[in-house]
Amino acid sequence: MTTVLLRMPKAAVSMQNGTIEEWLVENGASVITDQPIYTLEIEKTVLEIESPATGKLVQKALAGESYKVGEIIGEIES
Repeated sequence: MTTVLLRMPKAAVSMQNGTIEEWLVENGASVITDQPIYTLEIEKTVLEIESPATGKLVQKALAGESYKVGEIIGEIES
């Protein structure tokens, strides 16, 4: 089994933290590459973040919470 870590992306030059606004896929559900899996709020902008891999989504972070850039927020198990 391969695990792809999901980290808080650096979506803006000055970004240090980001907030997961909403998970678009339930914990434990199957996802495919490029499928939107959560929305990220930064600097009053909301972005859809896509899955980097195909497999099962394991959420490690809560919606509505802020996380530092690079912090692990989930993983895709394939």
